[in-house]
Order: sequence, then structure tokens, then C-alpha cells
Amino acid sequence: MKKQISGSNYRLVLKPSPIEGDGAFASEDIPWGRKIIEYRGAVIDDKEAERRIAAGATGIMKLGTDTNIDGFDNGNGAAFINHRRENPNCFLLREKDRVYLVAGVEGVKAGDELVYDYGSDYFPHKGKRAEKHRR
Repeated sequence: MKKQISGSNYRLVLKPSPIEGDGAFASEDIPWGRKIIEYRGAVIDDKEAERRIAAGATGIMKLGTDTNIDGFDNGNGAAFINHRRENPNCFLLREKDRVYLVAGVEGVKAGDELVYDYGSDYFPHKGKRAEKHRR
């Protein structure tokens, strides 16, 4: 079942991913270097982030000193963008107090799943998740 993701600069749909759970897929070609979607959600402090991570939260992104975003709490769907270390088609752009997912050098083709490398703090090279599940 497909669901439209709102709040994006391009048409994205949420559907089952071959990577994990549901993923975000492009419904149109997205040129390289374009901001696709801002990573949004509840803004929480480090203590609350640690509490949520201990309870199993997986969509928490560090924004700055004692500031985090929980993309699955009042988020816009950006938290569904999955991890792929090899050949990701997106990357993160941090601007002041915001985080954006941006199309990589080759862009994103219609029908492709949006993916980016969460980094070694989230997924160590051994393939197991780190103690802290922050992106």
C-alpha cells in the first residue's frame, strides 16, 4: 500500500522497502543537489533522547548541543528514509538548526528508494547497531 509523504519538495511515497520496513520512494526524478525533504519531528533534549532510545526509538537525529529530533514523533515521513552504506543516493545537509535530505551526485530516479548512510555511530562497520542509535 502506497502513502503520499507530505512536506517534501518532490513527490515521495511510503511503501514496503526491500531494505527494512517501509521506505520513501521517489515518484519523480530528483536532480542532484536538490533539497528533497527536511527531517522534522519533535525537538527533544539529550535526556529525553536517551530515554526514547532505551525504549527502542530509531528515528532520533542529533541536531546540536542538547537538541535532537525524533522523526517518528510528529514527523513528516523523512524518518522512513533507510540506510545504505554503499552507493547512497542522498546525503544530509545541516543548515543552522535544520537538517535536510539532499539528492546525491547522480540524483534520484523515479521509482528509486531514497537512502543515505546513517554513519558509523548508528551502524558500525561490523553490521550491528551501536549502543547509541542516533543518526
